[in-house]
Amino acid sequence: MDKVIDKILSIFLIMFVVFLVLNEYYVIQFSGTLKNVLVFLTLILILMTSMKQLVTNKSGLARFINGVILFCTIVGGVFAIVNKSLNIFIYVSLLFAIVFSLISLVYKKG
Repeated sequence: MDKVIDKILSIFLIMFVVFLVLNEYYVIQFSGTLKNVLVFLTLILILMTSMKQLVTNKSGLARFINGVILFCTIVGGVFAIVNKSLNIFIYVSLLFAIVFSLISLVYKKG
């Protein structure tokens, strides 16, 4: 059951990031409120998946990557609130979260 929930969270995370990228390049157009909701849900999913992997995973590399994701998300979120703009920490956390979600979907059995 745990692996099914992990895969569902990974699919939702990838889907939300794809929607945000499509909105950024004007392929689809969301209202400001819907965009903020998608950003918030993406942030929550990144935090949930990285904390779950930190707590349950025994692999040192996976724990390190999820620690980097968690650190970059928190620091990037604080800097984004202070500076009112996106920063490199947010991009790094998004990149690592997407890559880790794709790896967990493709390579993990169950």
